[in-house]
Amino acid sequence: MTYSIKEAAGKLSITKHTLYYYEKAELLPPIQRDERGNRVYTDSDISWVYLICCLRDINMPIQLIRSYVKLLLDETSTLEKRKEILLLFQQKIEADLQHYSTIQQLIKKKLAFYDQAESPANEAENCYDYKKDWVHFKLILEEGHD
Repeated sequence: MTYSIKEAAGKLSITKHTLYYYEKAELLPPIQRDERGNRVYTDSDISWVYLICCLRDINMPIQLIRSYVKLLLDETSTLEKRKEILLLFQQKIEADLQHYSTIQQLIKKKLAFYDQAESPANEAENCYDYKKDWVHFKLILEEGHD
């Protein structure tokens, strides 16, 4: 199956300009053209662009993606070099996930604190000031570092 640039962009939830940029930045193998010179994307091209989008989503720099792509297209065995690049970013993703998990727990605890503060049983406490809230926030942060 083949797709126009508009269809390909739609399938990938990106813009046509992003596809143009990826092609110009040499992040894609050569894209076929039809008899009128329009780009024609295949399912393989869509998969390739999806990979590039995933690498961008983990904030891999364009220059490193370009190097990775060149390694993918290299006829010689570049498996170890490609693996090194991905392992580096796998470690980054794991660290990011841990960071976001900590933030998620902090937010859950703060929301539970606010729910408790809003309850009718704590009507007099509902007017606490920001200093009390800050003390609670610091306690949660200290719990997260134990």
